[in-house]
Amino acid sequence: MTDQIENTANNTFLPAGRQLRLAREAKGLSVDDIAGQLKLARRQIEAIEKEAFDELPSNLFIRGFVRNYARLVGLDVEPLLQYLATVLPEERVQSVLPSSSAEDGSTVMLSERSSGSRSSLLLIMSLIGMFIGVAAVYWYLQQPSSPDLALAEVSTPEVVDASVVAQASSVEVAAVASVASAATTVAVASAPIVSPNAAVVASAVLAATPVASKVTQAASVVAGEVELALMTESDSWVQIVDANGNKVMSEIVRPGFERKASGKPPFSVKIGNAPKTKLFMHGQPVDLNSYIKPGSDVVNLELK
Repeated sequence: MTDQIENTANNTFLPAGRQLRLAREAKGLSVDDIAGQLKLARRQIEAIEKEAFDELPSNLFIRGFVRNYARLVGLDVEPLLQYLATVLPEERVQSVLPSSSAEDGSTVMLSERSSGSRSSLLLIMSLIGMFIGVAAVYWYLQQPSSPDLALAEVSTPEVVDASVVAQASSVEVAAVASVASAATTVAVASAPIVSPNAAVVASAVLAATPVASKVTQAASVVAGEVELALMTESDSWVQIVDANGNKVMSEIVRPGFERKASGKPPFSVKIGNAPKTKLFMHGQPVDLNSYIKPGSDVVNLELK
């Protein structure tokens, strides 16, 4: 009976699908057996045996399916491929026959599946990377600036400049006062001699007095900057910037110490541990609790 089926299969006028079905039945294999060994779907095997080529992907896949099917059931491949060349639609015929590895339908499908898996993996990795990046940026924005770097920027020079100006103003006031005192002495000594000259000297003293007053006022403007004071119950990073953009304080304030800073208001204040920090302006406490937001100990406020 096997010889009869082989003779029938070699008949070029017998449809390829029927030859494959007869060979399968002769070997006692079911459609599911063939589908499992070729890694194809049951409907694809049935479409090949019925020659329902419009239900299959393309001529390339059809040739590969038939080639593998024929090898599995022991049929000669070439007559079947010649038969396919006569029955497949013209628009689906390939101008150049691909190599056997390219014609292997299962190999092509596995390659497509592998490519799809790689694309999915790359997409997942990209999404994970984006999520990690966004989380890192959000965490960084929630942290205060590095206090170690900011310590080098504490604005001690501004405080020194203010004291130098105040000292210079004091020297000028003392000089004016000395001139006024000397003028008064001259006026007293000259009074018994000539009254008009005494009047002139007195006028000079009166004229010098407003000058001294103006110098004193100028010194008080420079030295009269608003002073802020801080105390903490635990380490707290503090940064204070005055109206001129000077950082009058940028450091970690330790517990048990009072830190003071002065400058021109308004002040931009940032405190890293607000619940444990006390701030005073003009000697009066500033209520930091009203500036604390839920879930954060960092406070940003402006003092005028």
